[in-house]
Amino acid sequence: MTKLRTIQFIVLTSLGILFFNCKGGGSDSEQQKQDSLKGISNADSQRIVNELNKYLIQPPDSDYTGDYIDKYPNGVIKFTGFFRFGKRHGEWMAFYENGLKWSDCFYDKGKKHGATMVYHSNGKLYYSGWYKNDLRDSLWLFYDTLGKEIDRHAFRNDIETGLVN
Repeated sequence: MTKLRTIQFIVLTSLGILFFNCKGGGSDSEQQKQDSLKGISNADSQRIVNELNKYLIQPPDSDYTGDYIDKYPNGVIKFTGFFRFGKRHGEWMAFYENGLKWSDCFYDKGKKHGATMVYHSNGKLYYSGWYKNDLRDSLWLFYDTLGKEIDRHAFRNDIETGLVN
């Protein structure tokens, strides 16, 4: 892989970890970021960390209950959801800077619980599945940028139970 492709892979992987991490604590996120940046130059790793911090979602305080909306500088909504006692609860949505939906995920008291859908930047579904108590627990379907199903995997308690045809 070229250096650029490696960086893109790490950024996308790290964004997934950060975006869907509902634990709220900074130390786990920081450790995950550092682990994902091993083998990259300091300048590249700092640039990636700065990019990832733009997508970090934190409540105003640890007991906050209420709506959350974050916007891009151009005014388009970046994230929208609800905090209950400082933890994500209910439906959370993220959007690309062009306004197209990036993801839709459900939470219960800070844990991913329910349907999850993530979209390519062109608006086509990228993957979908179901979480149960913060663990993948269903059939997960994956799609190419044209919307054609390309893969499917079954999970139980976040352990892949096998490829499903």
